[in-house]
Amino acid sequence: MSDDASIEVRSPYDGRIIGAVPRFDASLASLLVDQAQVGFATMKQLSRAERGAILDRAAKLVEADSTGYADLIVAEAGKPLKQARREVARCINTLGLSAEEARRNAGEVIPFDAFAGSERRQGWFSREPLGVIAAITPYNDPLNLVAHKVGPALAGGNSIILKPSERTPLSALRLLATLKAAGLPEDVLCVAVGDGALGQAIVSSRSVRMVTFTGGFRTGERIAASAGLKKLSMDLGGNAAVIVMADADIDTAVTACVSGAFWAAGQNCIGTQRILIQRPVYQRFRDAFVAETLKLKVGDPSEPDTDIGPLISQEHARSVLALIDEALAGGAALLAGGGLDGACLRPTVLEAAPRSCAAWREEIFAPVVLLDAFDDLDNAIAITNAPEYALHAGIFTENLSTAMLAADLIEAGGIMINDSSDYRFDAMPFGGYKYGSMGREGVRFAYEDMTQPKVVCINRSR
Repeated sequence: MSDDASIEVRSPYDGRIIGAVPRFDASLASLLVDQAQVGFATMKQLSRAERGAILDRAAKLVEADSTGYADLIVAEAGKPLKQARREVARCINTLGLSAEEARRNAGEVIPFDAFAGSERRQGWFSREPLGVIAAITPYNDPLNLVAHKVGPALAGGNSIILKPSERTPLSALRLLATLKAAGLPEDVLCVAVGDGALGQAIVSSRSVRMVTFTGGFRTGERIAASAGLKKLSMDLGGNAAVIVMADADIDTAVTACVSGAFWAAGQNCIGTQRILIQRPVYQRFRDAFVAETLKLKVGDPSEPDTDIGPLISQEHARSVLALIDEALAGGAALLAGGGLDGACLRPTVLEAAPRSCAAWREEIFAPVVLLDAFDDLDNAIAITNAPEYALHAGIFTENLSTAMLAADLIEAGGIMINDSSDYRFDAMPFGGYKYGSMGREGVRFAYEDMTQPKVVCINRSR
């Protein structure tokens, strides 16, 4: 730890102090790596059954403490209570899936005799741990995004240095305590809270074998420049588009898109940011979407009927307001929202925003959605594919051929058909497309990234 003052964790809703955590200075990075190497030596002694049992016990302990976890997420992240409860449920599932992966995904038999000259050879490959893994997580899902890195890493037999967001470290520390209570040995999971210099010092260590990061592009580029020769897995930003065809079930599309745009106050990398509506149904969709948006309750995230809580900080909220003002100055129409109360931004719907404005081109990470009309599917797909990076996209249509054509042509890591862009199941592969795409999350796929194959081949004498 550093001699500097501890880091205060404050509620983004009302500013009250939720807790304080020790601040780690960058000079301590080498000690953290040494500690994690000791932990890795311990992990190498644990069988798959033991790793799976620890993760299963941790899942049960999180479930038993669901209320405490949900309340903590509400307090430190400002996520509405009903959404925080869902995040806890997903964390339980993620840990359970990780336990299954520890037992199941041990390797494969290799058919050496499939190649002429190798008829007397037989063998297999096993999946072996990499070693020390550095994990850096953001504020928007302070529990489940941690679980998505820690669970597969432990399942694979690795040790982890976890650097959670300075704004929301308490959920990560609570999960660390839960894992220890479930039997995780000391030094296997090291949680350190600090600034970017700490992160850079950790990821640049030669002894770190992999860096897994969820966050923004600029930070991702800095990590890639500092990491050196090691594995990188990065879940970076998105600017998700959803296409609504004229033959779609409009009521279903509206309901799904309202949720997709405004879940977690839009602080969601796969949140619906651009909705492209075919012209014959544009007005009907727009009017229904705005009407449903105006029904959302904004305010205290601890109240069970709140739909939208605060953004992570007033600074972020003001920066989003500046993006809205830029779009309006460029000719966009404000159909709903736009007002700010502290860090709470009322859900905002913009129409006909210029393609040159930042709100159209960049990830907003806030409860802001842009509507636009299109004439034909080719045009909608071209608009969807315009950004140089993508995570998810969606399309609503009753025509199977249209749906499959869009799934083929849209450049994104996931295409949701008759669903909003923000659908995610914790067992599926999840990650970016085009620029900045590195690796996949989703328990099985992260586990495979966090392990390495070792081949054993036996050459029989007869």
